[in-house]
Amino acid sequence: MSRAKPPKDPRGGHARLYWSILDSPAWRTLTHADVRVYLALRRKLGRTNNGDINATLAEMKHAGISSSSTLSAALHRLEALGFIEKTRQGGIAHGGKLCSLYRFTDEPTYDIAKAGVRAGPASNEWQRFQNMAEARAAVRIFSRKNKAKIRTSARSGAIIESDSAVCDSTIKHAPKSPTRPSSRKDVEQNGLQPA
Repeated sequence: MSRAKPPKDPRGGHARLYWSILDSPAWRTLTHADVRVYLALRRKLGRTNNGDINATLAEMKHAGISSSSTLSAALHRLEALGFIEKTRQGGIAHGGKLCSLYRFTDEPTYDIAKAGVRAGPASNEWQRFQNMAEARAAVRIFSRKNKAKIRTSARSGAIIESDSAVCDSTIKHAPKSPTRPSSRKDVEQNGLQPA
């Protein structure tokens, strides 16, 4: 009895994101633009091309990234937080019109001679952060070291996020009801129960 090959997925390919990445303090530090750039890069990942992934502005426009400063900041932040690593430095100073190439740290890398990429295991550098404070500090250090202008994320400064070593988020409750004082006084004077 022969086994038939499973049919191809009619929806096409997919980009797999594991919960360990999505629940990490490093991921929760990312801005929305960073996530958009990460997903656009992840879309380019095949079975053996990790390390040979470019992030040119022309190719990122389809993902909604139309500003070179937004793209640059997102790439710097993704690199600082250990989601991607540069495998080839591009730009005018480093070989003319070659673009920079990147690899995902959660996937193994195979030899790609034409791009100068060496094989290696997944390093999972994004796992080194115990909390969001450490992740934000790494972004600040990376931006100083590389003289990059990276704006801090308003998303990472939210009240709901936890900066402690515990990964569980905590919600801070307001000490009083959010109802305006004048409304509360009217409710109490009329003998009505607050809603």
